[in-house]
Amino acid sequence: MTILVDAMGGDNAPEANIRGAVTAAKEVKADIVLIGNEKIINEKVKEIYKKDNISELSDKIKIYHTTDVIEMDEQPTTAIKKKDSSMVVGFRLLKEEKGDVFISARKFRCFTCRSNVVSRKNQRDR
Repeated sequence: MTILVDAMGGDNAPEANIRGAVTAAKEVKADIVLIGNEKIINEKVKEIYKKDNISELSDKIKIYHTTDVIEMDEQPTTAIKKKDSSMVVGFRLLKEEKGDVFISARKFRCFTCRSNVVSRKNQRDR
């Protein structure tokens, strides 16, 4: 199983998402992919755990680098157009079956908007 995690989503991101991934890696039999800006994630790993990168904490955690940022006050219809944001990439990876589940702590409206777009595209592709 592969768990895709929007590392940049949520009020306390990416710290809370990194801590959650590290804890989960010890407790679940799954690979975890943190989706977000690799530099920012590894800087936070160094700050929290005094390690240079996430792979030093667990070989079950990887980073999928993204460059776009969705701001907290952005409208959902604008946010989903940022093709290299952690949320949009997470849905794309899920659609491409590169993960079994995608988790995000983003605003519900934004997350729901994107999931509906992906669902409609999947139905058309069948």
